[in-house]
Amino acid sequence: MIERSASGLQGQGAASLGTTNDFVLAKLREAGKFSGEILDLGAGTGYFTRLLSSARERLGLQPGSGLKACDIAGGAFKADGVAFTECDANEGLPYPDASFDAVVAIEVFEHTRAPYDVIADVHRILKPQGLLIFSVPNPGHALSRVKFLFSGHFHMFPSPSIKPENGGRISGHIAALPYQYWNYALRHAGFRNIELYRDRAKRSASIIAAMIWPFTRIATSRHVARLARREPPLYEETHEVARKANSWEALTSRSLVIVATKG
Repeated sequence: MIERSASGLQGQGAASLGTTNDFVLAKLREAGKFSGEILDLGAGTGYFTRLLSSARERLGLQPGSGLKACDIAGGAFKADGVAFTECDANEGLPYPDASFDAVVAIEVFEHTRAPYDVIADVHRILKPQGLLIFSVPNPGHALSRVKFLFSGHFHMFPSPSIKPENGGRISGHIAALPYQYWNYALRHAGFRNIELYRDRAKRSASIIAAMIWPFTRIATSRHVARLARREPPLYEETHEVARKANSWEALTSRSLVIVATKG
């Protein structure tokens, strides 16, 4: 699932910002999934799993009750009462159809060799109206675009390594997809109500975004208008996606946080 070794996880805490973890917890509550069957996909050391379990305990649920977690290696995972399964998501998720009310994947999909297939498999294991919440590094923010122009590498996406011991670092980031491609993967799998959020504004990206903002808006408007003239069916399908891909959130966010519902 995550191209990293168990040893690379030792001593690690959260793989994401506290604001992202807080957002995911709040979104689960808002969607009415908080007390349901939830999978922490790519759980790592179990940091988020423990946060979620503790929050559910305060509602009177048993520790770990209704929660499952999985990752490619479980040597560092620790969360009382949570059923953990070692698996490689690239080879398929080891859960029956319609097993979960929600799946959470924090900083996971960028490590997978075929993220479109993994997202389709997540759709399979979700119940109808089930919720997928995931975060991924954002190669489409303004600083990353400038870095790619000069270096040929997006921010946080150096030339990837095939060595497992390097997989836990950013050299294990192998799916450098900006927002429009995650949106495609979700729509293709059958997800609906796709929402984009920002985890935290990256200061350097925000400065560059402010400088290029007028040009970005003009270029986006021209792109969308061209689609409307030349490819009306494609315009109907993707014009809002194109606008979101160049939105202020997409231009400034360190990571993308995306929420989608199984249709």
